[in-house]
Amino acid sequence: MADSPVKNADGPLGVTVKLNGTALADTVGVVSIRVETELNRVPEAVVTLADGSVAEQEFPLTDADTAKPGSEIEISAQFGSNTAQTLFTGIVTGLRLRIRSGSGGQLELSCRDKAVKLTGLCRTAVWSKTKDSDAMSALVQAAGLTADIAATDGPEADLVQHDCPDWDFLRLLADRNGLVLAVDAGKITAAAPDPSAAAKLTLTLGDDVLDFDARLDTVGLEKTVSVTGWDPAQQTATVQTSDAVAAGAWGSSALSDLTGVTGDRTRSQTASYAEGQVSLTSVAKARAARVALAALQGRCSYPGSAAARPGDTVEIKGVGDRMGGTAYVAGITHELGDGHWTTTARLGLPQGWRSDGIGPGGAAAGGLVAPVPGLQPATVVALTDSGSENPLSDSAMIKVSLPLSGDPPVEIWARYAQPYGSNGAGIQFLPEVGDEVVLGFFADDPAAPVILGSLHGGKLARTREATDGNDIKALTTRSGLEISFDDDKTVLTAKTPGGHSIVLSDDDTSVTVTDSTGNSIKMESSGVTVSSKGTLDLTAEGNITISSSGGDVSVSGTNVTLSGDMGLTAKGGTSAELSAGGQTTVKGAMVMIN
Repeated sequence: MADSPVKNADGPLGVTVKLNGTALADTVGVVSIRVETELNRVPEAVVTLADGSVAEQEFPLTDADTAKPGSEIEISAQFGSNTAQTLFTGIVTGLRLRIRSGSGGQLELSCRDKAVKLTGLCRTAVWSKTKDSDAMSALVQAAGLTADIAATDGPEADLVQHDCPDWDFLRLLADRNGLVLAVDAGKITAAAPDPSAAAKLTLTLGDDVLDFDARLDTVGLEKTVSVTGWDPAQQTATVQTSDAVAAGAWGSSALSDLTGVTGDRTRSQTASYAEGQVSLTSVAKARAARVALAALQGRCSYPGSAAARPGDTVEIKGVGDRMGGTAYVAGITHELGDGHWTTTARLGLPQGWRSDGIGPGGAAAGGLVAPVPGLQPATVVALTDSGSENPLSDSAMIKVSLPLSGDPPVEIWARYAQPYGSNGAGIQFLPEVGDEVVLGFFADDPAAPVILGSLHGGKLARTREATDGNDIKALTTRSGLEISFDDDKTVLTAKTPGGHSIVLSDDDTSVTVTDSTGNSIKMESSGVTVSSKGTLDLTAEGNITISSSGGDVSVSGTNVTLSGDMGLTAKGGTSAELSAGGQTTVKGAMVMIN
């Protein structure tokens, strides 16, 4: 059984505050100290010191370089001659001087763990083919901190951090893998909650429990969690489920009974991912794990002790079976002042972890990453690659650059929306490299981008100026190939940059085919005209028949030659005439007349 906190609570309270490695002199009065440490939060402390003289108008601690922002600070405490226990290690982030009538000055030092470096500044970044745990380690180490990150089960995939602080992104990655973050002296640990771990302290009502408050609540508890993802490569939905499983030994109520109070409910969640992009199984298990840790929550205060930290467990005794047992510690608060040191442990995890949405709409991006609201401008970088970067490893995605993401801009692969796309069929009009496109995101998820269309503007000018009548619509390719539609005159024109064209006109009821040399075929109500700027040849491997059912057939030219390799027949149904203005020759091996 773990020790009681009163084991080391004999004797007067001693407090040590070190600034840049040097302890404050005994002559400096420590008015109060409050230290807050909690899972998934950066630890903070507020130290209040007596400072200066109102009469002399001097405040040496406030003016000293040792207490200025950026100074390293360490806080420890002990009772009597017991070993000092470190409560906080971090940096001074702010100062506050308070001077009240009738009392001296007080200097407040606002302090945060060095992990504060990860907070505040929003940025956008992409990790290509990276496991969640590797990205988490990289984030922590890049800030000069120590990382102890449990390996995640998910695959190596593209991770997109959009316009959010590193700390928030770290929490989201941890959350979707069922991990919690514990921060201590510049070290960040990410691990799954272990409510069955051995207790660090035993807290007994009547011996060392100063205050106890616990609440059992079944509202909002689900029996099963279901996560559905979309696989664009296979065009199928993937569903993973996980049941809430009892964890730890706090309380006597069976979890199966608690989840059934409001009905055997299933919490359904959707994600814009396939199983190959993120472990939907891990997401489902992470959501289900909340249920067991959220059913029973509370607080317990006891004489000061740093033995239990966030992520540990404590044993609660003397409060009955339903509220007693081994409880998971989510947070610790130390309060020191007037010779007293009290510690309060927050027990159980709140059901609404980082990714739970607020309101009826739920969390954007499925609560798995920082969302991208609205649409984003982008420019096309590449239409193909070797398959090593493209998440779908085929031609279904286009690489784009996000100019608003920073310098250098982030590049991601996006699907391209077409008016018609089917198996071996569809419309294929892709943008050019360098074109500006509109980027949207399924469920506001930065890992699920889709190109919605292209934009004209600036150096990407339109092919023709718009008019209020909007009569002309056109499709023009990069080389100048064009199909245009005139809604006013109902004319469809297809033409090449070399001068070839086909014109279908309802305006003058004609169809005209023209080449770049001026040769043309025109079909209209009065007939068909074939015009050639040079020689007109009619050739066929079979027969050629020229006939007119209701009119004449005329053949004319400077010289007209009719020849047949085997024979030549010219006849008239009523009459026939062979004449010439000059000499006429009729000859053959044998000439027969009549």
